[in-house]
Amino acid sequence: MKQFLSNSRSFMLGAAIGSGMTARAAERAGADFVLALNAGRFRAMGGSSPASVLPIRDSNAFVAGFGRSEILRSTKLPVFFGACTFDPRLDLDQFLDRLKRWGFAGVTNFPSVIHLDAMRRAILENCGLGYGRETELLVKAAERGLMTIAYTRTQSEARRMVEAGVEAVCMNFNLNPAETAVSSSSIGLAELAARTGDIAHAVHAINRNVVCLLGGGPITRPEELMDVCRETGTQGFIGGSSLDRVPLEMSVLEMTSGFKTIHVLREKVDLLERQLQLNGYRHGIIARSAAMNHALESAKRLASGTNPVLIVGEPGTGKRRVASLVHSFGAKRHRKAVTFPCRRVPGDQNSVALFGLEAGKDTKRRISLLEMASDTAIIILHLNELSDDGQEQLADFLETGTFDAVNGVAAVRSDAKVIATCTVAAGADLETLPISPRLRAAFTGLEIELPPLRDRLEDLPALIHHFTVETKGDAEAKPLPIENSAFLALASHRWPGNVRELRHAVEQLATLPPGTPITADLVQPVLGTRPAHKQMTSLSEREWIIDALRRNKLHRGKAAAALGMSRKTLYNKIKSLRILE
Repeated sequence: MKQFLSNSRSFMLGAAIGSGMTARAAERAGADFVLALNAGRFRAMGGSSPASVLPIRDSNAFVAGFGRSEILRSTKLPVFFGACTFDPRLDLDQFLDRLKRWGFAGVTNFPSVIHLDAMRRAILENCGLGYGRETELLVKAAERGLMTIAYTRTQSEARRMVEAGVEAVCMNFNLNPAETAVSSSSIGLAELAARTGDIAHAVHAINRNVVCLLGGGPITRPEELMDVCRETGTQGFIGGSSLDRVPLEMSVLEMTSGFKTIHVLREKVDLLERQLQLNGYRHGIIARSAAMNHALESAKRLASGTNPVLIVGEPGTGKRRVASLVHSFGAKRHRKAVTFPCRRVPGDQNSVALFGLEAGKDTKRRISLLEMASDTAIIILHLNELSDDGQEQLADFLETGTFDAVNGVAAVRSDAKVIATCTVAAGADLETLPISPRLRAAFTGLEIELPPLRDRLEDLPALIHHFTVETKGDAEAKPLPIENSAFLALASHRWPGNVRELRHAVEQLATLPPGTPITADLVQPVLGTRPAHKQMTSLSEREWIIDALRRNKLHRGKAAAALGMSRKTLYNKIKSLRILE
């Protein structure tokens, strides 16, 4: 085995296979030789290595078939023929002459009696078909110039083969079943290393030129092989299921799972898109605070039916955005909503727009917005600006589903869903809405109350970043470098203009040169406030932190996020301001 002898100081890798495809792959991966074994073919067919010792095929004819038609044609590497000597009719000389003529470079005794249980092996041994005949096979193969690898399991078997003149021994202790990526060997890695080392020592005591190879066993990963070889001095490895079945099954599993996962990923994307829709982010609504999340939950609850919805809040709290969100939740979301802003105008202009105008001598008929929105929703902004008569007409429509056009006689029906907004003064509650009692009664229990910004300071950092992205028009825009003193000034501000005022402030701060630290001195002119006394600032900061801790039920991580600072900074401030005292 001259090739082995010349590489005895390098690590040799053999692939025990059963198909031409695996032979090509092994050669490209750097294997030194391949073995055409019936076990490899059984694995390729979906079976397992133990099938190789069962009398279900004429093993030699089986191997010759795929070995000649596939493996010899697919690789330039030396190919060893896995020969079975269990058949008493087999003429070893004629058989080996055919192997050499076919182009095989070597022979190995596989399957071997070492893979049988003691009782069945004894039967073959008594019939002259045991390990002695396998030894004879390899001796005759060497006489014909064929390379030889002897499968062994014990020291005595290895000595027997080395004394007969084989060039390499393969220490093989089990045949792995067809369990993906799992070896069910009867021995573990520690015992494998010990037995392998003993056999290798026995072999080299007779002939140091014989190459010792490890065959299969509980080895399934390269790092396991490296550990065993380092301990035992083994010079190579013959991989079977660890090279073909396990990687193939894992590859097919991963690829199939990958393709199969496409629809799962699509469902996840759809779910994430729905969640983005539900949390209002697409509509520019940020909801980290409990108060704003409660408002969004109300929006989801009230959006599904045909019931009207009234959105109440101070100026600049985002009523129009929430109204659009309610429509996007509803059953009519596929049709664009009709939006009408009520304005402080003289006469009945708002009513004419909403309810239409019947034709007269000097006027043409005007179709109403309620008719135009019959198959969608109508968003009425600033409902409190609608005249008393207009409010009564709207109350009639909400009760009956019909309305009368201005100067009209016949009732007109519409299926439009009414989503209205109502602006209230700071501190006002739902009981004092500036609309007529009858219209107020029509919306009872159907309100969404938006909190002012001063009551949802947990949303402040996220709102600032959201407006920064909108202002710069860059989804990857970095957060503004706002220092703690500036956050304190922003959190201490009363925000009479609410989110709209914050947007305007961020638009100004975002235009500063990149990297400019944003301090309280820069923020206060934007907010139209004067710098506070240092002692008052310290006191306000303490109250600011206490309020954040209270809002987040003393959860310091959440409080730090709401304050726009790190947990470490929050801990240091709690200590320096003696908050726990």
